[in-house]
Order: sequence, then structure tokens, then C-alpha cells
Amino acid sequence: MFNWLKRQRSSRGYGIHSPFAYDFVVNVLRERCLYYAYSNIENPEHQLIYRIALSLHPSCVICRNLPETVRRDISSLISNARHMPFYVFSHGEDFQMTTEGTYIALFTGIDKDRTLRELLKRLKEELDSYGMVFYNPRRAVIVADRNLPRQDFRINF
Repeated sequence: MFNWLKRQRSSRGYGIHSPFAYDFVVNVLRERCLYYAYSNIENPEHQLIYRIALSLHPSCVICRNLPETVRRDISSLISNARHMPFYVFSHGEDFQMTTEGTYIALFTGIDKDRTLRELLKRLKEELDSYGMVFYNPRRAVIVADRNLPRQDFRINF
């Protein structure tokens, strides 16, 4: 119970001192407003993927189960200026990625898949002195950017 209350407080931005992390939590992960693309995207997980892509402008999005309508909306957000691929891992998928350089990784269903939890744990350990991890018992987001300090945030999203 106490952990949930602590996550709830952090989820609203309290106690988060990094400007990037505060903005990412409040305006991306916890955003509840409607976006224009939501008329094509009904699944909350796909809406989260869209918001992350809109915020961070990855170089590509790598996801096996992404519907064509979502792919089309996200393709306009791709930026060739940054080499930061966006990997989406969900329960029941095989996992292939390279962790060299910068990347974004979204994990959904980590409460149901032990292999996914182990991959998340390994990737968190590989982040030595840079990158941020936002997680809860069901989902996690890793932003492995060398311009960000190494921090973990346990929040509700």
C-alpha cells in the first residue's frame, strides 16, 4: 500500500527534480488529454507508443504487433536527425535488439512474462552512467540517452 502511494505521488511529478523526467512523466506517460491521432488509435498501449514517439522523435519504431493505422501516424514523427531507435516489447514476443548507443525501449506486460522481466533487468544493469528508467509492476520505459543522468523512477502510468 505504501509503495503504491509513493508511486502515485511521484506520478504527479512530486519529488522529480530532473526537468526532462518531470516533463516526460507529466506530459507523456501520465497525459490524459486527447490527441488528434487518437481517432485512429483506440488501444491505450498504442496511444502510449504514439505519445512517446511524439515526444522523443525516434529514428525508427520497432514493434511486431503495431497496426497499420498506428504505423502511419507514427511515421510522420520519425526524425532522421537523431539515431535513437524505439523498441516496443510486449508479453509473448521474441526479443531482439542492440543496446549500443542511444535507444528508447517500452516494455508492456512485464508482470506476466519472466523473460521480459529478465531483459528489462539486464538492460537496466547495462546503463552505467546515463539514461532514465520509468517503471511500475506492469510497464517500463527506458530512455538510454547519453545526455541524461542515470536515474530510476517508480511511477504509475
